[in-house]
Amino acid sequence: GVEVNGSKSIEADAVVLATGGFGCSQDSKGLMERFRPDLIGTPTTNGAFAQGDGVILGEGIGAELVDMDKVQLHPTGFIDPKDPSNPTKFLAPEAIRGSGGILVNSQGERFVNELDLRSVVAASIQKNCSNYKSDEYEGPPFAWCILSQPAQELFGQPVLSFYKDKLGLFEDCEDVKAVAALIGCKEEVLIKTFEEYSKASALGTCKLTHKDVFPSVLTPESKGLIVARVTPSIHYTMGGLNINPSGEVQERIESIVGSHRHIRGLFAAGEVTGGVHGGNRLGGNSLLECVVFGRIAGERAATVKHPQNVMFPEAKSDDGLAEDKWVPVVLREVRNTDKKYGTNTREIRFNTHGSLQHSGMDIGQFIALRGELDGETLMGYFSPITRPSDEGVIGILARADAKGGPITRLLELSRPGSTFHMCCCGGLRLKFEKELITFRGREVKRIGLLAGGTGIAPMIQIIRAYGHYVRSHPGQLPPFQLNLIYAAEEMHDLAYMKILETVREQIPQQFRFYVILNKPPLGWT
Repeated sequence: GVEVNGSKSIEADAVVLATGGFGCSQDSKGLMERFRPDLIGTPTTNGAFAQGDGVILGEGIGAELVDMDKVQLHPTGFIDPKDPSNPTKFLAPEAIRGSGGILVNSQGERFVNELDLRSVVAASIQKNCSNYKSDEYEGPPFAWCILSQPAQELFGQPVLSFYKDKLGLFEDCEDVKAVAALIGCKEEVLIKTFEEYSKASALGTCKLTHKDVFPSVLTPESKGLIVARVTPSIHYTMGGLNINPSGEVQERIESIVGSHRHIRGLFAAGEVTGGVHGGNRLGGNSLLECVVFGRIAGERAATVKHPQNVMFPEAKSDDGLAEDKWVPVVLREVRNTDKKYGTNTREIRFNTHGSLQHSGMDIGQFIALRGELDGETLMGYFSPITRPSDEGVIGILARADAKGGPITRLLELSRPGSTFHMCCCGGLRLKFEKELITFRGREVKRIGLLAGGTGIAPMIQIIRAYGHYVRSHPGQLPPFQLNLIYAAEEMHDLAYMKILETVREQIPQQFRFYVILNKPPLGWT
């Protein structure tokens, strides 16, 4: 639930955090001070609300934070000459430079391709421009943005009027002489800047800045110019709460395979999350993120109270592929795991029908998966890598080459949101209970596994479950109760080797495996 002003609690089955980023966090104990102290004092295009409250709330209950040092500066936040010390700046949109606005420093010289990446333009202003100074205030480095009449028309007079006439962020200058007087630079320097820009525009390339797109004309003879002061400003924080593709907030855990699980009932979308945009967000993608992950998080949150707590309530029966046992599942994500698990492998995850729902299967049971491609129904059999107790997801490891069977191509072509049908089948049905492992009611004291080629996949879930069992019984189990012999034709046929090696490293006294090749390479040992 949510507590309002410390006095009222609103009970809820699920909470979706959509509280935004921390672009205006300038407090000595705030997130910016913790993760990017070098940006303290930098202006921002964010309002005072952007303190990262949702990030702090999530972290307080164990949520993992990611990419917190990734903060995007927009190169052009307007400095209001009437209120230059205001830390929140109106954004001077890319369209101003995209319409032909140029940037000059206080000496009247151009120094950057105005259409370059935000990060490049911002860094160039900080490197090549003087600090803003007035009678009562000294601020950060800033540039002068100059628009000719054609640039103003291209940008659009109605929108330009908002910035110029309503907010007073642009000043009128009749000609280059008036611009030089406003900037305080030498007129001959600014005339030379205009001349070089005009020549570069005619040639289609600027030798100084490598600019090769010139949206509008600017010459020393240009009249009716307008000028504004702009400075790099914190615009977007790429870091935040770690979420999975279903918008569920993640916490980090110690695990044999996998290191995260969701925080039950907590979802997030928008700038409060991290990891979606990488190191530097592309312009416009935050709106797309809000629409996509806002919808995903909302839809998933609505499944928290699903009437069934298991995906396959009849998993204990052996009805096999009876038609009424198939259920639709939505593809959540496909991960390329070549480096993690072995060559030509993919980890494929499907949403269960409810965020808190688990599969209801036993360790060692397998599933059938089917879908259609070009009018043909394709089917494959897989052993889940997720444990039966894992909530909200059923994950499988699949080969990505022809050895994975006909369904491989369908899986490769599918994208998140695609619908398949899944059926719970038979299998070993091992039960990892609190004090012992059982099979058909009998206690299991030692497990021996024999796998060949792609047949290793069914063993992975057993190995993972056994690893968790060992961790829950520290120092209580005899050594080497789990052993695997893995045979394959050639070395490139070996899959999931990194999983096996990781498990052996984590529980070296309880698990060992041996690899046998029919055609070993030279030097094989």
